[in-house]
Amino acid sequence: MKRKIHFPKWQPATMGFIVLALIYLLSGCQPTLECGSWIFNGTPESSDGFSQFPLNVAFTYTPANCGQNCTCNTDCMIQMVWVYDATDGIYIYPTSSYAARATSTGRVIDRIDGAAYGYYGLLNDGITFYTGWNTTGSNGTANTLFDNPSGWPNNTYFYALDAAVCFKSTTCQNSILGYYFWSWTIDNDGNAAKFIIGPAWQGQDTDFQSALAAWNAWAPHSGTENPTFPPGQSSVSHAQPFPTLTDL
Repeated sequence: MKRKIHFPKWQPATMGFIVLALIYLLSGCQPTLECGSWIFNGTPESSDGFSQFPLNVAFTYTPANCGQNCTCNTDCMIQMVWVYDATDGIYIYPTSSYAARATSTGRVIDRIDGAAYGYYGLLNDGITFYTGWNTTGSNGTANTLFDNPSGWPNNTYFYALDAAVCFKSTTCQNSILGYYFWSWTIDNDGNAAKFIIGPAWQGQDTDFQSALAAWNAWAPHSGTENPTFPPGQSSVSHAQPFPTLTDL
């Protein structure tokens, strides 16, 4: 989602961004579950000191890829992000809401302020997905996430993990179908570039569960969720927790 930078709260950081790069580069790293195929499209842009990364990530669920035969009527995305300011050595967040629901290592479920549900693009009615953010899929039909992170300062590492999840099914609802990792950097001169992009590796799935738990701990105490975009949404008394989500 497009974001305007703001630093309401700081979290202590580690050298996790270096570890991520090293793990990815080492031979023999173990992949996460992938019950389908991924397509990533996007190119970072920089102009007049402003950087952005318009992109889309598509997942097509093919149960035979992982030895399953479940029919998922609707699959969608959940996005986890973590953003590292290498100048100050801290994780940073676009709003205080993000900071309040982040893990101790900066992982946080990516939803705009006012969104009651953690599923990417799910409106506050709990049923409808805004197609400008997430067009849902099903068996053999792509589920596509649209994002455009922007406004981050120089010398920043931006990481994201997208999890395709079965949102509606009679047999495998709340199953995670696959994971995809993408990232980009902004250097000291404000130049943006792709970093690590590809199917996720083991360890990222564990981080994802930690981010879900952080959302669920925050949700009952979030206060009223009343988004300004897209317009016309309902107000919800507090954010809604995720159900238990497990790999298919």
